[in-house]
Amino acid sequence: MIQKDETKELAWVARIAVEDKDIPEYQDKINKKLDYYAVIADASVDGVKKTVNPSRLNTVLRKDVVVPSMSVEDALKNAPEVYETSFKIPKIL
Repeated sequence: MIQKDETKELAWVARIAVEDKDIPEYQDKINKKLDYYAVIADASVDGVKKTVNPSRLNTVLRKDVVVPSMSVEDALKNAPEVYETSFKIPKIL
């Protein structure tokens, strides 16, 4: 069972403002979670293969392939203003 000082420390670490009158409520909620985690920790895992990633996909990304791209002239063709080989934009600062 979690104690009052541990509850205050957890609240401080989580950056949660907890008044002393609310500590019993938080203790009760935390203890219920810990009891649930204890049930999970005691579950039998015999015969269950260890996994690093439950997804069967190796990768969802496409292969990086070099393809011809647009020419600089075509890219700048519709730009309102151009400076050498770049778009010219107004100063922000």
